[in-house]
Amino acid sequence: MPSPPPAPPSSWRASAEAAVRRLAAITGVGVLLGLLVGGIGGRLAMLLLARLNPEATGVTSDDGFRIGQFTVPDTLNLLVVGYALGLIGAGVYALVRVLMIGPRWFQVLSVAGGPAIVVGSMIVHTDGVDFRLLGPVWLAIALFVAIPGVYAALLTLLAERLIGVDGWAMRARFPVVAALLVLWAPLAPALALLAALWAALEALRRSHRLARPLAHPAVPWAGRASLVVVFLLSLIDLTQDAVALT
Repeated sequence: MPSPPPAPPSSWRASAEAAVRRLAAITGVGVLLGLLVGGIGGRLAMLLLARLNPEATGVTSDDGFRIGQFTVPDTLNLLVVGYALGLIGAGVYALVRVLMIGPRWFQVLSVAGGPAIVVGSMIVHTDGVDFRLLGPVWLAIALFVAIPGVYAALLTLLAERLIGVDGWAMRARFPVVAALLVLWAPLAPALALLAALWAALEALRRSHRLARPLAHPAVPWAGRASLVVVFLLSLIDLTQDAVALT
């Protein structure tokens, strides 16, 4: 006899509180890592490449920064970008973390590899000046592939520790944890979308007619297969750009 579908939480309130705690903790870690790894790490990567290519000093990069000239406004702009990307990364992680499988080391490697290739393929390009003036090309590509990979690896390690059964996010007072959601203020519509998506999925999961189909193992595997397709397409694109640049 097939096993019954897993029972839903005792109440909508309990389920919503658990979801808020998870998202808030992931958001806090994501923004912090966005500032440190994306903002400061990206600044250090550009500093290294600028020092290796003094002839490019003063040239405007594809992102509007002047290579080799590190001004306060440019640094602040980069931190703002790191904040926004860290926030978006946190939202994506909150959505896909349910698809993680295997031991922690495999989860970290698989989660880190996805953004490294997918985001790296978006950053690395053959147009413009960034990857044509700043060499060695292999180092420039490696740095900007590593940054999103390191971000995702650290996000997985730190966020999962916080939202574990004995993690801070599950033990601390709810208002204290939930306050971290204020970090979504610049992207409030995205937070509203996440909330609406969660509510829809929770309603489907609580439906007596749909709970069993949604609990079928094929559902998460279909999601993992979709992510693998995105990864492979991005890997092909990144490889083609790397070959063209070198």
